[in-house]
Amino acid sequence: MVSTCPYEWAPPPRLTLELHACAENVYLVRNLVDQAADSWGLSQETRHLGRLILTELTTNACRLYPGRVILTWVATPRYGVGEVGVWDPDGANLPRIVAADAAAETGRGLFIINELTGGRLGWYPARRVGKVVWARFGP
Repeated sequence: MVSTCPYEWAPPPRLTLELHACAENVYLVRNLVDQAADSWGLSQETRHLGRLILTELTTNACRLYPGRVILTWVATPRYGVGEVGVWDPDGANLPRIVAADAAAETGRGLFIINELTGGRLGWYPARRVGKVVWARFGP
């Protein structure tokens, strides 16, 4: 059977999830990455890396802004490079990458993400309020 529809379905270029910042909701962003990986046919390696990075960025937002609404997203990979990001309502508290202290219990997340992404990690002020912390990963 031949379709007479001139348009073929294509996955959306970006999947987003708005959630309240609390530790119990972090698993939802892993599901978001899984949906993206399934829709876009991403490799297991890319899926796992995306899950790790978005989980860390979301956990940071949950720790800093408990109960506030945050927005997370996964963007279609271009040239094999995926992109994830988290919007939070605080444009004044900017992320800092600090050297990992072997004895510290916290503070390693952005350092690890920076290493895993080859330095493709950053932030920018949001249009109205807050900021977006993003990372790109892949080849």
